[in-house]
Amino acid sequence: MTGDICPTCSLRPTPDDVLHTFQILENADFALGNFEMPLTNGGSPVEKLLNIKAPPEIASTLSVLGLDMVTVANNHSVDYGWESLAGTIDLLRSQGLTVIGAGKDIAEAMTPEVATVAGWQIGVIAFSCLLPTGMSAATDRPGIAPIHVRTSYEVDPYYQMEEPGEPSAMRVRTEARAADVDAAVAAVEALRARCDTLIVTIHWGFGSGEDLAEYQLPLARRLIEAGADIIHGHHPHAVHPIGFHKGKPILFGLGTLVGQQVFLDAPPAVKALWAEMSPDGCIATISVSESGSGAEIEIVPTTLNFDRLPTIATGEDFDRIHQRLVRLSAPYGARIELDGSVLHVRNASSG
Repeated sequence: MTGDICPTCSLRPTPDDVLHTFQILENADFALGNFEMPLTNGGSPVEKLLNIKAPPEIASTLSVLGLDMVTVANNHSVDYGWESLAGTIDLLRSQGLTVIGAGKDIAEAMTPEVATVAGWQIGVIAFSCLLPTGMSAATDRPGIAPIHVRTSYEVDPYYQMEEPGEPSAMRVRTEARAADVDAAVAAVEALRARCDTLIVTIHWGFGSGEDLAEYQLPLARRLIEAGADIIHGHHPHAVHPIGFHKGKPILFGLGTLVGQQVFLDAPPAVKALWAEMSPDGCIATISVSESGSGAEIEIVPTTLNFDRLPTIATGEDFDRIHQRLVRLSAPYGARIELDGSVLHVRNASSG
């Protein structure tokens, strides 16, 4: 599994060190990522903070990524309207990729896929918690599979009396909408009967930094309790924690695999946000057994080169990602162990 994929130009020819990174995904029995931009020369930009797209001609080079399935349930896939996303889905499928997370209505957008690997059934269902206006699918509207999040603001009145305007007196609260969570839980429960391993891939959290949003952990727990074996999170353009709930892994954010959106024209405020994006990412390899004894997780840290393509992290880059994962993951029940150039993720509660 990997994180965000935002290519804006051909991925071929591919430098050897980048190809070596992609081959980790190619060599996996099943590889999943988040494809985060429409491939179109047309379309009208929807009204939002930032709209990104790439020429459809690059689709023919995407096979080098080594992926089997991509989710398009994210906050950029509908940047140029539904028609552009529908065309992108067709292009991705023409390259042999299975695409999930969007559709002509909410029923289609929430339709999972089941991949068969050596007789093993892998079920995947996709959602996005980042939902710019008009992007979420509905009964009468195309779009992406939604889990809306309610944001509220708590202000400590006594603190404000002492120091009016002090920002630390305010707390931002977030909670996933109950009706959407119930729908997601029902979809996961239905998928559970059809597969041996169930993955929920979800676009959520903050784009930078290291904090989780308040809604993320409760949502992950609900989905695991409904039957998910793995929570595959993305959107943070940085490496985020790994955790466990009831022995099931939660990958809160694997960072960026391809991050070429920074080469696009954008307002100064957006360029400033891009400048804060970390070049670091991870490829997570998860091995499951028929015995159900638990998943074995290996992490290969990566970092983006000058062309914003991934290379396997070494030296100081590797050490930085390793230490970050150790520090961020400990509060969520994950222990990160070093084994040469690979990181092993253990459930801290299992000894």
